[in-house]
Amino acid sequence: MKLKLDRKQWVLIQRYVTGNAGPAERERVESWMAEAHENRRIIQDVRDVWNRTPPEDFDVDVQQAWEQFRYRSQKNAIPVAPVNVNLRRGSNTLLYLFRAAAVLLVALFTGLFVHSQINTTEQSGSEPVSAFNVLQELETERGEKARVTFSDGTSVTLNSASRVRFPQEFHGTTRDVYLEGEAYFEVAHNPDQPFIVHSQDARIEVLGTTFNVRGWSEDPGVEVVVGGGKVSVQSTNRHPNEHSEVILTEGLKTEILKGQKPLDPVKVDPVHHLLWTNGGIHFDNEPFRGVVRDLERRFNVNITVEDKTLLDVPYTGTFQYAELNEILSVIAASLEVGYSRDGAEVEFF
Repeated sequence: MKLKLDRKQWVLIQRYVTGNAGPAERERVESWMAEAHENRRIIQDVRDVWNRTPPEDFDVDVQQAWEQFRYRSQKNAIPVAPVNVNLRRGSNTLLYLFRAAAVLLVALFTGLFVHSQINTTEQSGSEPVSAFNVLQELETERGEKARVTFSDGTSVTLNSASRVRFPQEFHGTTRDVYLEGEAYFEVAHNPDQPFIVHSQDARIEVLGTTFNVRGWSEDPGVEVVVGGGKVSVQSTNRHPNEHSEVILTEGLKTEILKGQKPLDPVKVDPVHHLLWTNGGIHFDNEPFRGVVRDLERRFNVNITVEDKTLLDVPYTGTFQYAELNEILSVIAASLEVGYSRDGAEVEFF
């Protein structure tokens, strides 16, 4: 028997083994297990991996998973195939493939599963495509986070439902990356090659520092908070003669609303804006519609609000680390509303 597991199936297995699957998901996995003894054996093997792998090994495994999922930079890049496991008893191939799959599963268990793909750019004429002209892509789903280290040593933590594109190696006068969503950057210092993040209308340039960029396409703009060092933030959607640059140092924040120049810097506590990297979440006078979007991304749920006027009510709250139900209870009490939850479906009323 040959079992073919794609990414969604591995995620479902992960949720089942770690106790995070909903009733419908558990039923799907258990039905699949009942189809064959080999299927049940795989679930048990995965559970063994989960139980025996110490937490301190997770970061190493995530990086290995990322390296394994990187495509080779070729003219005609071919996507990585789903995992194919040959279930012949005693097969060395089975052992090898399962161990490879286990690395990816351990990454999944920490919520840091990495999904990468190559986006090739068209070249004019017959000029060959260089490996350095190809952008690699790291993307997270809702409810996931990921970490990756670029070729220059820069470390990036990517938040849920976010995407970053970057070259396999940085060449030229600048190090350019492209972000959709939220990411925390710890940039390797190189004064001869500035590091530049492009996010919507924002262009953030640094030499070496730590900073957070937040800018999903559905958000009103891009937010930049500096944890250390200095960055230049510019709007790319302004007239060339119009001054549209602000300089941020440690503890300063700016925003670029779509089609506008950067707002004047304001003093903030960077710790609040970086809570998400360690499992927390912070809202600072955020309209409730923004709170809803953040919770949906973070916990992979769907939230409806019965009273639409509630969406414009500002909310402030800090959760160092909390489960979704605790957060929902605190928010409901603060806004004097009720809520109900059925698996991934949440309603405020």
